[in-house]
Amino acid sequence: MGYHRMSQKDVAAAIGCSRSAVSQKCAGKIRFSSAELLILADLFGTTTDALLGRSGEEAVK
Repeated sequence: MGYHRMSQKDVAAAIGCSRSAVSQKCAGKIRFSSAELLILADLFGTTTDALLGRSGEEAVK
């Protein structure tokens, strides 16, 4: 996965929430929804498993 230079405001616009909500989600205070994770995976050209830090073996179990 390449490096993507996006602000929290850009991410918020992509997933349809506020910048402060993205800040809280990135800090682990609240969770991204499954729909938001799908959008983020498409946005960053990766998988939801990669966003969640899961390897191929963990995803299968």
